[in-house]
Amino acid sequence: MSDRTANIADMLAPPAVAAQGFSAMSDVIGRIYECAIDPNQWNDTLELLVAKLDTPEWTVAMLMESLQNPAGGHFLGVAGLEEFAKDIYLSTFAGRNPWTQRIAPLPIGVVTDTDDLMPKSELLESSFYKDYLSRWNLQRAIAVTLERRPNRVLGFVMPGPPDTDLEELKHGVKLLAPHIQRAVRISRAVGETNLRAQAADVALDRAPDAIITLTSALDIVNANTKARTLAENGWIGLRERRFAFTDAKAQARLLKLARTPPPASAAFRTSGRDGHELPVLAACLPAQSTPILGGMINGAGLLVSIGTCESSIDCDHLGAWFALTPAEARLTAALAAGDNLKNYAARRAVSMNAVRFLLKGVYRKTGAASLAQLVARVRDLPAT
Repeated sequence: MSDRTANIADMLAPPAVAAQGFSAMSDVIGRIYECAIDPNQWNDTLELLVAKLDTPEWTVAMLMESLQNPAGGHFLGVAGLEEFAKDIYLSTFAGRNPWTQRIAPLPIGVVTDTDDLMPKSELLESSFYKDYLSRWNLQRAIAVTLERRPNRVLGFVMPGPPDTDLEELKHGVKLLAPHIQRAVRISRAVGETNLRAQAADVALDRAPDAIITLTSALDIVNANTKARTLAENGWIGLRERRFAFTDAKAQARLLKLARTPPPASAAFRTSGRDGHELPVLAACLPAQSTPILGGMINGAGLLVSIGTCESSIDCDHLGAWFALTPAEARLTAALAAGDNLKNYAARRAVSMNAVRFLLKGVYRKTGAASLAQLVARVRDLPAT
């Protein structure tokens, strides 16, 4: 380390902290960023943080979001506070105590001592102290506002007893607070991304056809439930995240399309092992990719839709209306969409006798005497 670098380190850290170096907090910082991926780790991480800061009698740490109107809040993580104490705080004092009222307006990232924000006498006369903090002799806190959004403030607070030299503790909080702040932002971004992905998965599964998104190398990005059913029945392969039609001609058409610059599309048919066919629509998309540490992740470059002759009629609706079993409801939905018994049996990999047995149950429960009558009754059902 150069003399200049050593001098900067000495200026940034008190002697005791400088002696052990910033590496003393490396475990805590690493755990903080793990919380960005798994927020359930915040409690354990704050316990580690308290242990590493090693200030006797300062054993409570809280990462919490305070609501302003109406007053309230919730903990993202807490250490050193019993369950009953957390419940009382949230139900009685969250967002409506003298500390929160003075900490919330502070500039983002400024670490402060509550003794510098309000007279000690005001705290000691408050219900917050008399009815709550006095149980543990908590008269002072080190706090920092991490984020401010409409009607809510995210803060980190460490309360403790009076008459303690807190310079090293404040320095430790100053070191860790920016990492906590970034981890919370990362966690929110990851959570929002996951929610959008889950919504997309739900939408894909509600689609009437098998939908698969692929990279240009035919690696699978996503495949809905109907696509996985086609794979189980031998129409397509999804092994090791690679997509392939079992029909060689259909696979050749898809490979040709994958080599075509977007925008491009193709419509063709794919054959099953028994000779039945399903329609396919495929389109080249502008290549999707995102940078990661050490490279890039390639996203969807192809969209493949395989018509499964499944009805857009909701099977749950059919089952509830006519008291059909799930298997009977699937058969009824497919027939209403124009499928025939032989094709349905092949696609579901069941015998014709099994399909005819299901159809008898459907006729009995719906009161239909023929396929035409069944289709008419299903299509006349009121919407859900």
